[in-house]
Amino acid sequence: MIDLPRMLLAALLGFPEYIPEAAGRLTPDDFPEGLGDLYAAIDGTWSAKGEMDVVDVLHRYPDLKETVAACMDALDVAPVKVTRSRVREWVTALLERRALERFQALAVQAASPSTSYEDLAALYGRMGQALDTDHPGEDFTPLGDLIDDYIRNLDQQPNYIPIGIGPIDRNLHILPGNFILIGGRPSMGKTALTLQIAVEMAKRGQRVCYFSLETSPEILGQRIIANQLYAPLEQVKNKEVPAAELDGLSRLRKLPLYIRSASGRNVAWIRAQALRIKAQVVVIDYVQIVRPDRPGSRYETITQISMDLHELAQTTGIVVIGVSQLKRNEAHAMPSNADLRDSGQLEQDADAVLLLGSDENGRDVCILSKNKEGRVGEIPLAFDKERQRFLEVVP
Repeated sequence: MIDLPRMLLAALLGFPEYIPEAAGRLTPDDFPEGLGDLYAAIDGTWSAKGEMDVVDVLHRYPDLKETVAACMDALDVAPVKVTRSRVREWVTALLERRALERFQALAVQAASPSTSYEDLAALYGRMGQALDTDHPGEDFTPLGDLIDDYIRNLDQQPNYIPIGIGPIDRNLHILPGNFILIGGRPSMGKTALTLQIAVEMAKRGQRVCYFSLETSPEILGQRIIANQLYAPLEQVKNKEVPAAELDGLSRLRKLPLYIRSASGRNVAWIRAQALRIKAQVVVIDYVQIVRPDRPGSRYETITQISMDLHELAQTTGIVVIGVSQLKRNEAHAMPSNADLRDSGQLEQDADAVLLLGSDENGRDVCILSKNKEGRVGEIPLAFDKERQRFLEVVP
């Protein structure tokens, strides 16, 4: 077995042009005791000067001489050639190894006789966080670097993640780490829309986890079948769909869409499950019945849940789509952000808010009421409740 930490350090010492593959991803804490100081010296010298020379490091840090020699010896005896891609692989492998060690330490703590049942929820969430293999960037970025990066990548299109529903995609540009909120009053199609979105995103290669807090996976599966076959839901429930139409289900069988009941679960548990299955998109139906981590008023608990979901998206790069109930408001039929139930934190944390409702004439309305990356306004969609499908309204 290769001495991965020492080999990686030797590679950075001998090939300083590869240091950017490690800088920003690794910290001294990712190395075993005795090696973290050497990585700090390498990274610090490179960050300060834009270059790194092993002689300079030894001159500035003479106490590291033996550590440097041990690292170079580990690389000398290994039958491998140092390349940029190999350094990148070693960085990832080291991060994964350290994540495993963190997870195992928490598992030992969970098994300790001093750990109570009340401690388990927090430990479970920390276990999910322990699986993260990248550190969030903590350094300042000069404006000049941002401008240079923008100009250098003019020919690259933004990495927007399509929802798969044309009228929404033309107005809502989703990026990794966004928190999207879909709100509506009862029977306005919130679950149907999120299921349709989940299927369409999975068709486009996204790994989607759908957490349902009040509806069983079996019932959700029936709604997806009705949506995708354009079949009446009642017909699907009664097993009356013509056999010839069932052939259309074959294309859905291998989609990376996973549905799980999350009744009585908290955000920490959702985070751990999403990281375990390497989700790129998480749908939560719905936010107001996620279990809080601690007791408090309704306002306090929903505020904390909203902040936790926003943090989940921000720290993992997962797109989080949360479903929210709206207040029953007789004063006006058209929904607004003020109708989001229980806490204004939901509107504040969300990168975009999509509201479902009806106007004074009973016409279905879909309103993009908040959109950090683009325009707001009405989206031309209508809900076919019988077939559990949203369709574009053509003027």
